[in-house]
Amino acid sequence: MGTMDSPATTLPLWLDLTAIAIGAITAAMVAEQFRDKKLDWLGVVIIGITVGLGGGIIRDLLLGIRPVSMETEWFLFTAGTAALGGMLLQRLLRRMDGLVSVLDAAALGFFCAVGTLKAMNFELPILPTLLVGTVTAAGGGVVRDMLLGMPVGILFVGSLYAIAATAGSAAFVLADYAGVSQIIGIAICVAVTFAVRMASVWFGLSLPEQIALRMPRFRRSARTGKQEREQPFTDQEILEASGFHALDTRPIAVLEEKRANREQKRAGDPKPE
Repeated sequence: MGTMDSPATTLPLWLDLTAIAIGAITAAMVAEQFRDKKLDWLGVVIIGITVGLGGGIIRDLLLGIRPVSMETEWFLFTAGTAALGGMLLQRLLRRMDGLVSVLDAAALGFFCAVGTLKAMNFELPILPTLLVGTVTAAGGGVVRDMLLGMPVGILFVGSLYAIAATAGSAAFVLADYAGVSQIIGIAICVAVTFAVRMASVWFGLSLPEQIALRMPRFRRSARTGKQEREQPFTDQEILEASGFHALDTRPIAVLEEKRANREQKRAGDPKPE
């Protein structure tokens, strides 16, 4: 992998602190949606630190080094202060429609740039570099969701989050191979991540839900005696069969029994002249 014009294991401090501050502010804005849980000031600060530093700590553990956020007071101070600032300005920020999504996408881009750059400085192969960039961007949000008792967002159908980070990380790697400067590579990473994330929010883009491969099945028709391709059950049929029977009943077995009964009935009907 190409090398950029930074020391082997150092990152621009402004880049790290910018990502941490934006991430902590968005965390405070998300915490505002959980007023019913009665989070106190310390709770908001903890959520802010989790989002601001969580991805970076996971990144450094993957790289086998001591988390950089533990080597200076600046990281914890920035995350805590930004979280408190976001909490105090919640009402003002809430009036700015869509600001949470914009700041969240920006934080995602900066975190992705930080993680990808550090992975490239460690001269990791391409796929591990993409993994580190994505984990750095999405790791804090995963821990936040767990602390707030929410479903972990990146595991379910929804607007693109981890995919946006992976796209930004890949763009950074390509820019590195093209020999562009570090600052331009960072800008490209942030821009691509931001664009993919916001496009998914605005246009409702998401990955498809999990699906199992359905192999064709053949059966002998009770009416004609010939081998016929069996039509697969639709998702709606399976859903209805699941809802109308006991929890321990297999919906596919129910549908197969119904189909066999229909075939048996049809076989007993007189053939048309």
